[in-house]
Amino acid sequence: MEFIVMEGKAPTSPAPQVLAIGKFDGVHLGHRAIVNAARGLLTPDERLAVMSFEPHPTFALTGNPEYARWLTPRPERVRIFAELGVDAFYIARFDRAFQQLEPVAFVDGYLVPLRVRHVVVGPDFRFGRGGQGTVDLLRELGRERGFDVKVVQPVEEHGHKISSSRIREHLREGRVEAAQALLGRPYIIAGEVVHGDKRGRTIGFPTANLGGIDEYVLPKAGVYAAFVEVEEGPHLCSGHAFGVLNAGYRPTVDGRAFQLEVHVLDFDGDLYGKTLRVSFLRRIRDEMKFASLEALRAQIARDCELARALVGLSSGAQSGRPVST
Repeated sequence: MEFIVMEGKAPTSPAPQVLAIGKFDGVHLGHRAIVNAARGLLTPDERLAVMSFEPHPTFALTGNPEYARWLTPRPERVRIFAELGVDAFYIARFDRAFQQLEPVAFVDGYLVPLRVRHVVVGPDFRFGRGGQGTVDLLRELGRERGFDVKVVQPVEEHGHKISSSRIREHLREGRVEAAQALLGRPYIIAGEVVHGDKRGRTIGFPTANLGGIDEYVLPKAGVYAAFVEVEEGPHLCSGHAFGVLNAGYRPTVDGRAFQLEVHVLDFDGDLYGKTLRVSFLRRIRDEMKFASLEALRAQIARDCELARALVGLSSGAQSGRPVST
């Protein structure tokens, strides 16, 4: 898949394209409907393309720090779009100059060079300075420049529109299963295993501490049943297992920073320096402060047994194909 960050204008595409445009934060079921609708318009000589924006437009326009983080940071979006069969993924820098573009300038500078024949968007799509450009204006400009516009209506779940803001709210409250229903997959955070204080080993439950997670929306502090994969490349994982994930501040040992640390069930090996992709499956409990490390050890043992029950593992059973070392 071709990946290009665009600053100032778009490159000239080597082939005609069907282009899906949106923020695509989460690449949830509603976003996938837009990409699938674009795929349905393809002819043999066209490429399937997606355009998104960085930084998140809400953060760029309002400064809301919540939107400095993504449900799907750039590497995750690249990965998902590749899995969806997208041929080209374009990111437009949502800087001040881009925000000041008139609607016509956006179309002529970013859509015409991409040789789009069809543009696919949601009904609330806006473009150009101050959001002046509407879907109707895009259709009018498209007729003049040789492309048409398809609008995909929102996907609903239990009568409510699927949106990234709803998914963020579910994660803030620890409702990872509700988030999964809107995403169409578990919520995933990927990070490199870094050295911690190694206290988990002293109580019999070694953990892999994930670094490099600052771009992700973080879930509510607590303990979760998780699925763990080792990432060997942009689209390849070498092994998988289940685990128990603690997300939070580790109050028993007077932790100060929010951390993610996962104990991989039935695994004993070295994961330092490897990138783990951790899927949040079920919430087990709130984060708690214990009177002693022994009390913490006993609770983790109970958490592991509960996690086994939640994912259908018997005690001591292998939790999937072993994570590679």
